[in-house]
Amino acid sequence: MTENESLVLIGRSVLLQVLKDRSFRRGHFELSAGGTSDYYIDAKTTTMWAARLVGDVFCERLRHVKFSAIGGPACGAIPIVTAVCAEMAYNFKHLPEGFWVCGDAKDHGTLKSIEGSLPLVSSVVIVDDVATTGQSLLHAIETVGRCGCDVAMVLVLVDRLEGARELLHQNGIENYQSIFTVRDFKG
Repeated sequence: MTENESLVLIGRSVLLQVLKDRSFRRGHFELSAGGTSDYYIDAKTTTMWAARLVGDVFCERLRHVKFSAIGGPACGAIPIVTAVCAEMAYNFKHLPEGFWVCGDAKDHGTLKSIEGSLPLVSSVVIVDDVATTGQSLLHAIETVGRCGCDVAMVLVLVDRLEGARELLHQNGIENYQSIFTVRDFKG
């Protein structure tokens, strides 16, 4: 194992522990995707606090992906997009544009459904903090598709393993990955 591979594993391990300590809760929770769960992953408490670590881990996973913009559903994607763009700028790698997709188009100002900068007809990476059914990811994918963009990859921090992969696959998204799954939290 190379030194870089060792550092990647360490960063991923540290991030998982931070998620377990700061974001994973047991109890009875209503999910935004519908239904209930006996656990909840409030990943924003980690992605905001450990942005540099999140940026490192995501950038490592994205290092061989060619893309010109990165974004995803508001508000889970916002800290991840910011962390990745900052990390890439810090390391003088390519500098992608960052954006996020609003749930609905704004009813004021420019009436945009995408905030930030999304070049038309570009290759994008869609990110999110937690995937459950994949509906918010699919909405983001469809929204950028209407702008002429191709999705190079969908990458989420945690997959709850409740249908996101299958939904995206049914809609033509082959390159779906997660940094962690719910199995990593239950072990």
